Amino acid sequence: MEQAVERKPKYPLGFWICSLTYSFERFAFYGSKPLLVLFLITAVNKGGLGISEAQGAMIAANFTAITYIAPVIGGWVCDRFLGARYAVSLGCLLMGLGYLFGWKATSTAGIYAMIGVVSMGSGLFKGNLSGIIGRLFEDQELLDTAFSVQYSFVNIGAFFGSLITGYLYLNTFKAGEVLGFRPVFLVCAALVIIGGIFFTLMWGTLQGQGKKPFKYLTDVNGNIIGESENESDEELKKEAVKPLTQIERNRVVAIVFVSFISIIFWLFYYQQEIALTIYMTKFVNMNLGSIEIAPQHVTTTWNGLLCIFLSLAAAKLWATLAKRPQGDLSMFHKVALAFLFLGVSYVTLMAMEITRGIGASEASKASVLWIFLFGTFLTIGEICFSPLGNSFISKWAPKKYLSLLLGVWLFASFAASIINGYLQIFVEKLGIYSIFVTFAIVSFITAAIIFLMTKKLTKLLGEDEE
Repeated sequence: MEQAVERKPKYPLGFWICSLTYSFERFAFYGSKPLLVLFLITAVNKGGLGISEAQGAMIAANFTAITYIAPVIGGWVCDRFLGARYAVSLGCLLMGLGYLFGWKATSTAGIYAMIGVVSMGSGLFKGNLSGIIGRLFEDQELLDTAFSVQYSFVNIGAFFGSLITGYLYLNTFKAGEVLGFRPVFLVCAALVIIGGIFFTLMWGTLQGQGKKPFKYLTDVNGNIIGESENESDEELKKEAVKPLTQIERNRVVAIVFVSFISIIFWLFYYQQEIALTIYMTKFVNMNLGSIEIAPQHVTTTWNGLLCIFLSLAAAKLWATLAKRPQGDLSMFHKVALAFLFLGVSYVTLMAMEITRGIGASEASKASVLWIFLFGTFLTIGEICFSPLGNSFISKWAPKKYLSLLLGVWLFASFAASIINGYLQIFVEKLGIYSIFVTFAIVSFITAAIIFLMTKKLTKLLGEDEE
């Protein structure tokens, strides 16, 4: 008798195409975003726009915020009217145009134009690309693993984008004392447009998904399953006004709860992009030997490198745990773990400031190795949480609200970013050490609350997810 051989799950080609497209988009986004606050607050004679730190923090936070809220609108469009594949391609074109505004910006008006156009493109791109991926898998149990793999591709883009552009503005594009911020936006525009062209040429690998709005279930040729489009439209009109069942309402509540909790996570996470970036320019020795390190190399490149490998490790871990009799950890257990590591990361920053001397002058510098250690713990927390949100929603959202609820997940990042823009004011008033202590305490308390509530939250899903 032949021994049964366990086969590894095979992912469809369209999954890899979508994941690689995300790499191009993330290269552009993370190639430009970590530089934005520095571009805004750097003196004009050094290549920046020379505005205040508080104002620069708010504008930079708005860039992140609006690119996260726009997918709520983009998701609604693709739920109802536009095929997601068309939205993704158009989104790449718009984002490329937006970065060109950044390339030519000589005032905050140019930056606001960039933010607006990139956000429109991001709204059509983000949740809808994830929605296509969710539709490519018949076996929904593969989604946690698949989205963890996809998250690795996201971070390949973030890693190379931040690594390369960080070098370019400090070296290649630098002219005397003038830092090369603006040409970086041109590079980002080119990359995201290339990604859109690649995706468009590979539409045929998407198994018919994305031809129709997400309200339709389609076959591998993009045809509506089981009935004509007119008949389906009539059914969908009835479905649209049909109230959700109790279990569907409970699942929406669970999704909204996790999305709300993620506001706390992302607010604390985003400190590295503004408050910690400004802190590094003043109070951290950014040299390793003879090598000068850009702030984005610590906050984004290091994070991206870790995510590439940790995402794959997490995918293997979740797949292994899923084979146990009790199954994988629930989404809520993973969220609790994320907050635990988030708290540890802020304890690391507390230790850094203590060794430097709490509130000491700029003459006292901390080692950049502290920031690397902070980033390591922060990234482990991120891996326990961020890639699984799309999987969680794809698995449990009512079909007619799929893209909208994917947008709600992204709305949490919008809210966190908006708050983050104002937090620099409190950092300047209270001192950054007080912020470190507060964030560590809140993280540990949140982890404990979620862990204690896990059983009740799991019951909302209507299935045993333990």
